[in-house]
Amino acid sequence: MKLYYTVTSPIARKCRIIARELNLIDKIDEVITTTRSEDALIMKNNPNGMVPTLETDEGFNIVESTTICNYLEKQSDNKEFIPQNEKQYWQIYALDSIASQTFESIVSRAREKIYKPKEFHYPGGIKHEQGRALRSLKLLEEEAHIFVKSYNKLHVTIGLCCLVLDNVFPNEEWKENKPNLVKIYEDFKNKDSFIKTIKKD
Repeated sequence: MKLYYTVTSPIARKCRIIARELNLIDKIDEVITTTRSEDALIMKNNPNGMVPTLETDEGFNIVESTTICNYLEKQSDNKEFIPQNEKQYWQIYALDSIASQTFESIVSRAREKIYKPKEFHYPGGIKHEQGRALRSLKLLEEEAHIFVKSYNKLHVTIGLCCLVLDNVFPNEEWKENKPNLVKIYEDFKNKDSFIKTIKKD
């Protein structure tokens, strides 16, 4: 398998981390690409020119992060990382779908803050996205009893949400009244899979 990514993409990093947690990284060739150019390497696999993109051993391309992670789960026999109880699996899957939408919203807002001139920022849109994140994180904190004693893809998504918030929006009070999420975040930063995917300058 080949996993195409950019070193600056938090969403592609999620797939890289999960590949390591699933003990699949030795079966994956991680390929750095660029985006936003018609001659970028990624274009031969994904006409949208977006990362992450996974080229499978069967020769097809999966181009959306949640689908890539689900495919990787099917290739792995790591029963510790993947919930084996069907009810719990779907509980985690449901919560991860919310966390993943939240993650994409946070990353989109981060890109706008970093790359878009301030005069083009839309305050109403920013406030709406801030509200989305806070509501979702509040829900995840309330549901933490379901997943706090385990470790799976939901923890990776939560950890990356918190990381982007911490790095790009340090003045937002997202940690308030969220002890379970903060602990997940702090534990996540000590994981080998996190450390081994840190951007190298």
